[in-house]
Amino acid sequence: MLINQDLKLVDSVNGKTPPRDRAHSIQTDVWLSLHTRYAQLLVRGRQVKGKPPIVGLLRFADSLRVIWHAAEANDPYADWWLIKLQDTYHVIGNRIENLSKKFLAKLPARETFQIAPPEDKDPFRIRLSFATPYAYQAADLLSKFDSLVRCVLGCKHLGVTDAKTAKNTIYQVARLIRGLFALATRYRHLGIDRNNPLSFEADGKTAQRYMGELPADVRAGTRRARLAPAIIKGIPPYVPPVTENNETYEGLGD
Repeated sequence: MLINQDLKLVDSVNGKTPPRDRAHSIQTDVWLSLHTRYAQLLVRGRQVKGKPPIVGLLRFADSLRVIWHAAEANDPYADWWLIKLQDTYHVIGNRIENLSKKFLAKLPARETFQIAPPEDKDPFRIRLSFATPYAYQAADLLSKFDSLVRCVLGCKHLGVTDAKTAKNTIYQVARLIRGLFALATRYRHLGIDRNNPLSFEADGKTAQRYMGELPADVRAGTRRARLAPAIIKGIPPYVPPVTENNETYEGLGD
């Protein structure tokens, strides 16, 4: 690209000025590849008769879209939920990182005895298209869990970790991720607005009953999540989640 005297972008090949909205058409192609069944089952979760439901990544992302939209509309409870999700994400991420270091240290690391983590020759692969950055962070967390599981299973296969320890480690981290995903579904959209005292009077007690006590700094708007969306005045009415995938998949047992 060249810049002419009028400071307009000019295509260096054909001399034409690119469309003004070309930059806005740039998209990021995101794919999630998972090798282990433990991680794969947490993508769609479980909705099977006779068993407790498990919230998967896709429903988590759908619930997050509602929370994100409400945070844009100045709902302090939505901000509070984003903070909770952010903090929970960091706790789980640190847990996975520490466990990964622990089990990697168990694997022999000699030039004459090299080990690669177990892998699926045809891993599960899904294209991701989410409305919020926190959904992508959750997908990244799931990929880290998948890597941890592969490492733990490798340790078990080599006999440097017993079967009980391997199973407990995998299931404990899986429960943490399931808890993160379920947390998003416990948010209740009641149309509360920081700048509208009447909304607190009308729905404040209901919000407190379902979502607990709201911290003063969150209510005042002085504390928000690091990636919280900008507050938009006159935002359109609340948009309910749309779940297009109605398939059921068996998830992890307790």
